[in-house]
Amino acid sequence: MALVPRWVSPDMLTGLGIFGAMLGCLGFAMALTSGVSLSLVAAGFGLNWLGDSLDGRLARLRRTERRIQGFILDNGVDLISYLLLALGFAMSGLVSLPIPFLLLSLYVLLSNLALARLLITGVHDLAIDAVGTTELRVAFVGLAALLFGFPEFFRALIPLLEITVLDFLSLFWASLMLLNFVIVLRRDIRNARQADESLASRLARDPESLPP
Repeated sequence: MALVPRWVSPDMLTGLGIFGAMLGCLGFAMALTSGVSLSLVAAGFGLNWLGDSLDGRLARLRRTERRIQGFILDNGVDLISYLLLALGFAMSGLVSLPIPFLLLSLYVLLSNLALARLLITGVHDLAIDAVGTTELRVAFVGLAALLFGFPEFFRALIPLLEITVLDFLSLFWASLMLLNFVIVLRRDIRNARQADESLASRLARDPESLPP
């Protein structure tokens, strides 16, 4: 962080993240028409990660952090970025139009659970087990390299199913996300029930211990 020039502000890094998502969107949209599309996707994901990772850290380091406003802004910018990437993927011609938005919707389901968990635990964690947003970005760049390197394979129809290889893999991934949502939801409900029972037991012993 010491290498970041003084003229670079946290808001500029936030803007860099959105610009990266726009580059990624453009790269995906040009997947079948341009030889530079993969470079745009890789650069877009890199800039998006850089801006998203450093804006909050820089604000804390310079003591200009806006905790509540920054949290809302960060979540809003993330959703805009993911929408742009889903839009580019949908326009790529590599996958059926609804699938990127289905994947985005499932991600929003998981992120909403994370926000509900934040209310209870005070910890905001969007990681799925050991896989966080950084690992997902790296995985998507690797996936983009495969898609752009072997587009005909991923666009080939699977016999009997009459869907492309990429559509099948995307729907399989969506199924895993939905399964993970159900597992995480059940776990969070169980943890919340235990927290409620613990609070009720404490209040029964000491009615004055009600948390603020």
